[in-house]
Amino acid sequence: MTDIPNGCTACRYWSSARSSLEASIPGLTSLGSAFGASAADTRVCRLHDRLTAPRDGCRSFTSRSSAAID
Repeated sequence: MTDIPNGCTACRYWSSARSSLEASIPGLTSLGSAFGASAADTRVCRLHDRLTAPRDGCRSFTSRSSAAID
């Protein structure tokens, strides 16, 4: 996965940990989707509390380098 300038992967609010995706959707691991192709590189935006893809972006972008959370 390549970071895209101002894309979700470069944002401080994007959780890069796959476990955060599993934890944010109760029962997801029991369905197996958290480990399958359906989840792929989707992760959670901690600011907007929604699923995002690495190439997504928004006006609330804040660079990871300004204050890392993960």
